[in-house]
Amino acid sequence: MRWLIVAAGLAAAGAVLLVAQSMAPGSPRQYAGEAAEARSAAASAPAKATVAVAEKAPPAIAAAVPLRPPPIVVRSAPGVGGASSVPPSELALPDGFAATPEPEPMRRGRVAPAAMASSAAAAAGPDWLHQPDAIDGLVASAAAAGRDWTFGWLQLADGASPAVVAPTLDRHGAQVLGVSGRLLRTRLPADAKRLAAIAAVPAVAGLGALPADRKIATELRRAAEADRTGAQPAFITLMADDPDREWGLALQAMGAAVGRYDRSLRTYTAHVDAAALEALAAADFVLAVVPVAGVRAAHDTAVAAMGADAVRQHGATAGSFVGSGGASVPIGVLDTGLNTRHMDISSARGSICGANFVETDHRAEDDDLWHDEGGHGSHVTGTFVGSGHYRPRFAGMAPLVRHIRFGKVLGRGGYGSLDGVLRGMDFLAQSSRCRTTRGRTAAAKPLIVNMSLSGSRLIWDGRNMGARKLDAVVWNAQQLYVVAQSNENIHGFSDLAAAKNSLAAGATRDDGTVAFFSSLGPTADGRLAPSLVGVGYNVYSVAGGGAYTGYRAASGTSMASPAVAGVAALLMDVARGYRNRPALARARLMASAIKVDAWLAAPGTFPADNSGGPGTQQAHYGLGKASARTSALTRNRADGWTNGGATATMSDGEYGYRDISVPRGTSRLDVVLTWDEPPAEAIGSSVLNDLDLWLDRGADCEPAACG
Repeated sequence: MRWLIVAAGLAAAGAVLLVAQSMAPGSPRQYAGEAAEARSAAASAPAKATVAVAEKAPPAIAAAVPLRPPPIVVRSAPGVGGASSVPPSELALPDGFAATPEPEPMRRGRVAPAAMASSAAAAAGPDWLHQPDAIDGLVASAAAAGRDWTFGWLQLADGASPAVVAPTLDRHGAQVLGVSGRLLRTRLPADAKRLAAIAAVPAVAGLGALPADRKIATELRRAAEADRTGAQPAFITLMADDPDREWGLALQAMGAAVGRYDRSLRTYTAHVDAAALEALAAADFVLAVVPVAGVRAAHDTAVAAMGADAVRQHGATAGSFVGSGGASVPIGVLDTGLNTRHMDISSARGSICGANFVETDHRAEDDDLWHDEGGHGSHVTGTFVGSGHYRPRFAGMAPLVRHIRFGKVLGRGGYGSLDGVLRGMDFLAQSSRCRTTRGRTAAAKPLIVNMSLSGSRLIWDGRNMGARKLDAVVWNAQQLYVVAQSNENIHGFSDLAAAKNSLAAGATRDDGTVAFFSSLGPTADGRLAPSLVGVGYNVYSVAGGGAYTGYRAASGTSMASPAVAGVAALLMDVARGYRNRPALARARLMASAIKVDAWLAAPGTFPADNSGGPGTQQAHYGLGKASARTSALTRNRADGWTNGGATATMSDGEYGYRDISVPRGTSRLDVVLTWDEPPAEAIGSSVLNDLDLWLDRGADCEPAACG
């Protein structure tokens, strides 16, 4: 039986489609094929797409933020480094199992223009782009700034692209500074006739500037009005990049105390009072001003319950294993600290180093980096990679990981500033070396980063500062970010897990029943959340506080997230094609997640087609319970399953596709499409591309649209 899998939708030049597949014959055996078609009737950002078959919120403003934090000091864990490990070529997999195969390239084709045009969904866009006085507002904005130009936004019409409007913009002295879906961030002339000519172009659906009263976050304005003489920590996002600090100086002239600049988001960390807020809102070069939010910390059984014991088994000596244990996969963790005196953390490692990003009581928090008084970060890291040196039953999911990079972004009490989290993400996005007794180690950059922390509310739609930063890091550094969904049940979910490029993990008991505290989805804009679930109830792991031995039990999505991250490490250890392809890894893990057959028989609770949004059961479980067994391994026999994956880099108007052969008697075919894309702007939709997955039997994509 020949099937064709196609992913289609809005994508710009350079879109990368990734597909993973799983198929099961008589029992849970999974195959998945993928293909992707990018049919664009509107401009969109690049996308890297993948298809696969197969704790409480703090106050909005939690802590003061230093304007110029001290330079990052990378510190190595004392007494760690130089351990050897089994090279990946010597991995011994269980009898009857094989490693998940490497992904394959898709074939590509072009979709007929008529089919492309019909595929674009109409969108009205922000209301302020369609006001009769929008052009007058742009002219007035330029006059207030004393320039013959100003910053503004242009909305493309359905079917248009930046290339279509570029000649007109250039002719009238306008310039595109950035693209966010159908919205173009632009520098516009202050001449009303030229602006009217631009607005009259058929490819232009709207033109205008963001009103001043929409630039300031409500909670920041309230905090400033309640304390009119005090300064509030804030993020100020600019309309244009600021390599020479031109706009930073202008912000200072308006009364803002300006600190660190994050170029990936065009954002300054600052302190602002009520008077400065009004000036910032009126400035045309300011896009948004939001508070620096606070964040809070959000195996024995987890290993067996999530199938890791099928991928590696305990060896003859303490802390030794046979099979895949993640030895070739560097990992990163952002949390409270790491107890490197504990042998489960320090034994058999090649290197451990990190840095402190908590500025409140900085010296004491520096001392806590490798002590972890609160113990949260040690428990999380132990669940992820603990060796089980003293108690093998408490070993983590990927115990042979050799290189650990750690960012302390939460204080000893489990709270921290979002600014510290963003700095920690920048640190882990780079390669770093550790000092050991044998000298400096080779540089290592994490392939997987775990964040068991969040600020939890019901409003997150992926456009907040933390989510946009995560999206930027995943897009640029190609790291898989696994994030805790939070512990608020129906009362809130994680701001970071709402990021479109993250893998959000909910929590279950050992038997797969969702834990009562695990936050439910979907996100505020209707996207799937959590992505999947992992064991996070009564999980035993490493004790903190400088303890040499000892374990403790804890529950939360904070525990589920590193368990899922450990499964990802096992996958990347045996199938290197899933490294540096976070969308493909997410698709693989979701396609091979354990799903109860009864769920699939109830479309309203677990729809196979999520065009109408996630089902009620998916709001609890995502796409199922993560499994190391079914994601990292294949078992090609009647009671087994097989996996696959595919990728494609496409230009606008192309589609990617893959043929798969489905054996007779196959009981289920699981196909998941995911993609990565750049961060959205603070306005408009958080999702820039619109890709659709089509599964056709004996289909032909030429010349009309697939599906």
